[in-house]
Amino acid sequence: MSQTRSFADPETTFELVRSDTPVDVDGFKLGEPTGEVRCDECGQIAGAPEYIPHCPTCSQGDVTSRWYDQTH
Repeated sequence: MSQTRSFADPETTFELVRSDTPVDVDGFKLGEPTGEVRCDECGQIAGAPEYIPHCPTCSQGDVTSRWYDQTH
């Protein structure tokens, strides 16, 4: 198993994506978390840090969660 870093590591930066549209547009209230996570370095988004399709030059491409490391 390769060595990975945790998304909770203070040296990694991710953002919970919040809706920027009204509820009738995307089903989420304005400002409500959508359930997606954005990498602050490369801007790519997914449902969890380990599923983000990081850009090739992104230094956070090795970031996962403890659960992911234990189950994959």
